[in-house]
Order: sequence, then structure tokens, then C-alpha cells
Amino acid sequence: MHLVTGYGARFAREFAPLAAIGASTVALDLVFVELLSFDHLASLALAFLLTLAASSLVRLRFARHRRRADMLAMERMFDRIYRVARTIEAQPQRAPNLVSQLLREIFEPSRSELIDATPCTACVDAGGAGLVVPLPSLAGRGCRPVPAGAIRLSVAPRRRRVFTVEDAHLADRVVEQLRTAVTFDVAVEQGRDEERNRIAQDLHDDIGARLLTLMYRAQSMEIEEYLRHTLQELKTLTRGLTAGSHSLNDAAAEWKADLTQRLNVANVELGWHVDIDNDRELNVVQWSALTRILRELVSNVIAHAQARRVEIDLQIDGDRLDLSVTDNGTGGDPARWSHGLGLGGVRKRVRQLGGEVEWRVVEPCGISCRVRIPALSASG
Repeated sequence: MHLVTGYGARFAREFAPLAAIGASTVALDLVFVELLSFDHLASLALAFLLTLAASSLVRLRFARHRRRADMLAMERMFDRIYRVARTIEAQPQRAPNLVSQLLREIFEPSRSELIDATPCTACVDAGGAGLVVPLPSLAGRGCRPVPAGAIRLSVAPRRRRVFTVEDAHLADRVVEQLRTAVTFDVAVEQGRDEERNRIAQDLHDDIGARLLTLMYRAQSMEIEEYLRHTLQELKTLTRGLTAGSHSLNDAAAEWKADLTQRLNVANVELGWHVDIDNDRELNVVQWSALTRILRELVSNVIAHAQARRVEIDLQIDGDRLDLSVTDNGTGGDPARWSHGLGLGGVRKRVRQLGGEVEWRVVEPCGISCRVRIPALSASG
């Protein structure tokens, strides 16, 4: 019954323009014959040509409008598919729900459900009342497989909308595009990992070896200590590049140890306050950005503030990160600072994480820099 209704609706859509052309031709023919006294044959021919021309213009304008609408809809669909692919690449276990949601947005069924069937391609069942779409074979980071199965979309018995073979073909194309996007994203991420490992290895083998040679040939204890500290920073950097992710608690401990050593050399006290509601994993981009933000802010205090103490307060509440670095030095008015590569780099890395940074004067003396990142999990 649903299939018959679908074919009837399609026939009506195809027949409607022809019926409109016929009715318009007859109406114009009557006007030409009765009011203008045209010959019947000439009147019929002229009425048909005018109706056909008007119909062509209307169809052309409608086709252009429809083409623009289809292009916008296709762009939105591809953007949605890519966003879903990025999420699946990072969290493969969410693939069934994400694919189901994507199909619901495209086909607008009455309901959807995950079933155990594993068809090779999408297929229509129940006379068009259902559409079975196989889950694509996807693997995200670490090649974690997506559970096998299929998604069945259903329409209500009384709805006139039924699934067709064209819907099944569209579902197959969507699944294939999703599979391609995930595969491409995984390949890009693997390429990034390989490049990071190569850079880390080159830094360790080349720059590290040269710094070690210079340290052994240092003419003074100050230079030797400076080179030793530089080697430690290089070791931290290369270890960060080769790791796929970093525990926030472990990263905070490394930041504290690194900053304590640097501030001790400069005879500056460190106040360290960390409040993390729950440990989380930082990706390479997040770890690298936060590490450089902290180092640059502390370097600015050591070089310019003439401070005796630095207070660092790091708070993580859900996805929100608040970081403040406050000194008791003589930094002057931040509005009059010349923001060179150092502070410009801080702004750039904070924006990279989707956050904001602000410097302000504190009383009775000193400068406070506050970094706010509202959604740490979505950055990087």
C-alpha cells in the first residue's frame, strides 16, 4: 500500500506540469478566438507556443533556485559528515549513535534503532516503511573497531512518505563518504604523529648532542648550569612530541618542577596552587600550548618584572580552565606594553585553544595575567 502511494505521488508530480500547460493553452486559445477573432488553428498554435515559453521560463528560474538550494544543502551535508567523522576518529565508540543521528537528520524517519543485521548495502524493507543501513567499517585512533551492525529507519504506518531505492542509494553514498572522511582523518593524524616523532628524534640526536658537548666544554658554572637546564627543557619537549596524550596531573607536576627550577635560579619564590576536579588527557596541541604559555609568562616575569614571588593558580572545572600568573614586581601598565614575539605568542596559543587572555595591574604592586579557556575538550 505504501509503495502504491509513493508511485501515485510521483506520477502526480510528473503529470501536474503537463496538466497546467494544457489548461493554460486552452484558456489562451479561447481568449484569442473570442476576443481577438483569431483563426482557431492559429490561435491554438500561438497559445501553445506562449504557454510553452512561459512554462520554460518558470521551470528555468525554479531549476536555478532549486540548484542553489541543493548546493547549499549538499555543502551543509558534507560539513556535517566531516564533523561526524572527526568525532568518530577521536571517539569510535560513539559511531553508532552519531551515524544514527546523521541519518535521522537526512531522512527524518519516525524512529531509528540499532539491529544485529549486517547487510552489504542499504536496502528498503516492509514495502518502503523501513530502510536498513549498515554501519560503516570504521576505526579511529589506535585502530579501535566500530561494533558491527546496522541501523533501521522506520516511518509511521499512516505517513505518506515511504523509503525508495533512491533513498537506499543516498544512504550508501553517505556511509561511503563518512568512511572516506574517517580514513582520511586517521591518515592525517598518523602523518602528524610520524612527523612529530621525526622532529623529536632530530632534536634529540642533533641539537641535544651539540648542547651536551657545549656543556662539557663550558668555561664557567653559570654557562654549564644554563646549558644543563636547556637540555632538560629539550628533553621535556621531545618527550611531549612523541607522546600521543598527556595526563593533566602528570603535566601539572612537570610544569611545577620545571618552573621551580627556573625561578630558583632567578631567586624568585613560587606559589603553586592547583585545583583539578577530575584528571583528563591533554592532546599534543593542548599540552604544547599550555606548556609554552606558562613558560613564556614566567620568562617575562624573570626578565622584566624584578619580582620576588610568583603565584600560579590553575583550576579545572569540567571543561573550563582558569590559569592566573601573578607577580609582585614592577611591570608597569599592561596597556602601554610593546607586545613582541613573547606576549604575542601567548595570545596566539590562547586563541588556538579557543580562550582569552588578559593582563591587569594588581595592588600594591605587580601584574596578573589570567587565561580563560571555556571548553578545553573541544580545543586542539
